Amino acid sequence: ELRLEFLKLLAERQQWQMLVDVYTPQTDIQMRCYQLLARLKLGNQEYLLEDARSVWLSGESQPPQCDPVFERLQQSGLLTPETVWARLKLAMDKGNVSLAQWLGRRLPAADQKLLTHWLDLHRNPKRLSSVAGWIDTEPTRDILLHATSRLTQQDVGRAWAAWQQLRNQYAFTPDQIGTIEYEMTLRAAQTSHKLSRELLSQLDNERVDEKLFHERVVLALREHDWDSLLQWTTGIPPTADAVRGPWLYWRGRALESIGQPEEAREYFRRAAQQRDFYGFSAFDRLGKPYTLNHNPLPEDPEAKNQVLRTPAVLRAHELFALGQYTLARREWTHAMENMTSYQMQMAATLAHSWGWYDRALLTLNKAESYNDLVVRFPVAYKEGLEKNAGQRDLDLAWVFSVVRQESAFVEDARSPAGALGLMQVMPATGKETARAMGLKKFSPSQLMQSSTNIPIGTTYLHSMLNYFDGNMVLATAAYNAGPGNVSRWLPPDGCTEPDIWIEQIPFLETRKYVQRILYFSSIYDWRLGRDVTPIRERVAPVRKRGQELVVDLSCGAGVTASAG
Repeated sequence: ELRLEFLKLLAERQQWQMLVDVYTPQTDIQMRCYQLLARLKLGNQEYLLEDARSVWLSGESQPPQCDPVFERLQQSGLLTPETVWARLKLAMDKGNVSLAQWLGRRLPAADQKLLTHWLDLHRNPKRLSSVAGWIDTEPTRDILLHATSRLTQQDVGRAWAAWQQLRNQYAFTPDQIGTIEYEMTLRAAQTSHKLSRELLSQLDNERVDEKLFHERVVLALREHDWDSLLQWTTGIPPTADAVRGPWLYWRGRALESIGQPEEAREYFRRAAQQRDFYGFSAFDRLGKPYTLNHNPLPEDPEAKNQVLRTPAVLRAHELFALGQYTLARREWTHAMENMTSYQMQMAATLAHSWGWYDRALLTLNKAESYNDLVVRFPVAYKEGLEKNAGQRDLDLAWVFSVVRQESAFVEDARSPAGALGLMQVMPATGKETARAMGLKKFSPSQLMQSSTNIPIGTTYLHSMLNYFDGNMVLATAAYNAGPGNVSRWLPPDGCTEPDIWIEQIPFLETRKYVQRILYFSSIYDWRLGRDVTPIRERVAPVRKRGQELVVDLSCGAGVTASAG
């Protein structure tokens, strides 16, 4: 920050040589332009035009500080029609029509006519179906892909019909075809379009990532179509953990559902190798206790002291101790930039020992070190959490999991949406809950203090549990997405098995949130020195609120439970 302010001052004073001398690569586009201008003023031509071209190639309008350099670039002849078209494409991809129109003035007449067609299709992509007879060139294909993508968001059925014609008429690359068909498939699935099954089935498995695999599972579960789910999990499991765990688990569930329990158990055993929601749920299907695989970080005083002596770490520690948390976090981030994975692991143990739990967690994630469960699952604010969970008859491990997920134990945490404190309570929710608790003179700023945040957060969590008849899955989802959304997601009648209901939560953030809270709770049982409660004992079949005692085989043989 100091360097950036100094560079701005040098630019204002036109001290070009000093600006070049102290300049380091900047993300601030205005400063990048100033540096180019300084080199131009000093007559430093080496790579100037190439660097100016890279700044010029942007979908955004650039600041006036670059104009003199861009004029030199124009005079050089490097801004060919092909280069102008490349920038125009970037502008259209960002929806920056005014920049595209300005760039169009630099194009030959034939290309200006193409741009007119492009702008017309941008405004009204439904006209794509009437496009015929265009010469197959790269600019033409750019226009058609852009319009197809726009139409996909408006009317995926119409886009798919138009694409069937275009794909055979123009020489799109395999990547272009794959990208546009991925986009159509995802859009069809997310909007439950009648094309979704066809598109999900025919998509190349190599392009089936976490999002598309999830949509395949949701479609199969919604239609009780275990055969399709079995087909979509045939072959070699994906290597990416984000897809591999769900792939193995749902293949096991599909095999189980069509009467092949032994084959199912093999896939559950493989899924159980991962320590996550699917891994723990697989243990539950096998009827076995969880293997947590805690592996403490090594005790290495020499390496730890070496990290501690790093100037940026020393500064971060002092700033943290002084309560200068923003500056401390910046120093810590700077310190981690040049560390090895092992050094970051040592740094994480230091941060944990100082009570700087969020930095410890983030640093271990950056180091891709996930097996020290003591450092990754801190037991902080225990007295307050234990007291308030006990007063409201809440599962203490569940409450710890909520705090860990919401703020990573940062007392003054503030989310972009405005949620505050350890349990990330929105000010309006805090005010309403404080009134219900009889708290006098409540101010949202008090949510930044654990002594207020924990009582209000646990009270609100308890209210969600009561609202959803004691169902922890629904209460957890409601804490993240609100009770209104969760109520809309409930089955209209009967009940749904909890893992199936969770998989169909339409908000990605909420779905991941519920999954994490549930498996975190089992880990926190262990951290709190209690018997580990499996996920299956924390969840219950999902049904509409207030539904009476039922026996419903669709939620598992022998399920007999009240709504609570």
